[in-house]
Amino acid sequence: MLKTGFTFLDEIIEKDQVVEFFSLDQELLRIFYHRVIALSSPVYVVVVSERGGLDPYLVKRFQKIFFNEEEVYIRRAFKAEDVPLAIESMGDEDLIIIDPYHHKKEYTKIVAAIRKGKGRKFLFSFLDREREGSIFGSHTVHSLIKIVRSKRGFKFIVIKSIITREIEIPNSIWDLYAKMNEEGLLRWLM
Repeated sequence: MLKTGFTFLDEIIEKDQVVEFFSLDQELLRIFYHRVIALSSPVYVVVVSERGGLDPYLVKRFQKIFFNEEEVYIRRAFKAEDVPLAIESMGDEDLIIIDPYHHKKEYTKIVAAIRKGKGRKFLFSFLDREREGSIFGSHTVHSLIKIVRSKRGFKFIVIKSIITREIEIPNSIWDLYAKMNEEGLLRWLM
């Protein structure tokens, strides 16, 4: 079951089949999707890019924090043409897709593949989805959530949702690492 670990946010998106998270802060989004993968395992993941995209050691660290060391099944898509095939190959399982619009083409085929499966899908995009990417994709997602770094942490901005208006959900950076209740120097250890 896909979940973020942020109770209020999970309640907003609990019935949504397709949820897209995006941020221009690549490091913040990267840490967030590693956390989601660890919390949601066992989970299927499609990574779209030529290099990087997923740090298995960071996933393992988060899994240890959350006491969930289940399997993570990964498929890579190196070219835009590979993305729909990789998504469809995962069947009807719940699926996390990292940077589905990375190549900035083949939007229609990618969105069609996202819509096909019966499982729930979380998309993580590095594009400014308010200005770039697939318009069809924006209409396909049930919730569109922007992640923005703030002075003391970060916030989720729910831009599109079936059950709520646009709202902001502020969080401490320690919430991201599940360290908000740690005492002393333990808070700083990952």
